[in-house]
Amino acid sequence: MKLDKRTGNSAPARTVWRIPAVAAACVFASAAAAFAGGGYATDPVRLASIDLGRGRALHIVSVDIGSGRVEIDSAGADARYGAVDSFGGLVRRSGASAAINGCFFDLNTGRLVGHIWHNGEQRVRGSFSAALAIRRDNTAVIAPMKELGDPRDYRVIIACVDILIRNGEILVKSKKDLVRNGHNPSRHNDIYRPARWSAVGLDHSGQVYLIASTGVMTLYEFTRQVRQRTAVTDLLGLDGGTSSGLFVNGAFVSVPGRLVPSVIVARPAGAGQVASRR
Repeated sequence: MKLDKRTGNSAPARTVWRIPAVAAACVFASAAAAFAGGGYATDPVRLASIDLGRGRALHIVSVDIGSGRVEIDSAGADARYGAVDSFGGLVRRSGASAAINGCFFDLNTGRLVGHIWHNGEQRVRGSFSAALAIRRDNTAVIAPMKELGDPRDYRVIIACVDILIRNGEILVKSKKDLVRNGHNPSRHNDIYRPARWSAVGLDHSGQVYLIASTGVMTLYEFTRQVRQRTAVTDLLGLDGGTSSGLFVNGAFVSVPGRLVPSVIVARPAGAGQVASRR
């Protein structure tokens, strides 16, 4: 189905690198080095798409938070993440340069079920144990909540279900592997069911990646492809399936098939958190 790029009913974004899968890892490694060293890449938010064949692709938005020009934040349909809205509506109000859907939520109430902290204040008391955390110096970490220490040391903490990759190691071969590595998979998180997936990742330089798939694959296959084809060394799984959506530089790569309560956004530094007051 062809979608309108401007409204949220969209086809892939305009700025897309089509990279054969066999060459992708080298491209991402060199791109990460260029970002870290202030090289040829001048746009702090960039999109690359990797064709995996059989109608499947990875779409990776790299966010150079080390540039000082862009920051990662969370935005919701309301200030306490207790309501839902269209992905396009959340993106427009947030002022995002790029955005991806957030964590799981209660389909009956619309309430987000992953922890959210903003500037030391807990906006959502959730139930998940792994998180993306952005420090006050605009550096990022993906780690179990128990390893983060004082939430006041972070500008934003966004928790979700599982760490899929940590220090370069894939942790999602099976649910038993996740439990053995200290994670408690959601009972709704069937890693063997083909679906669309969303995740947020980091590389060795601390660059942030917003990653979504189009076409369906298992969660393990999604994770394996991310590890093999990109520079990502740490990856946090987000909601997927009909909740998966990705936006970058004015166009929508994919949109959720339902209303969602939150997005993870990259936007100009200092823009601040924007939420509906409904």
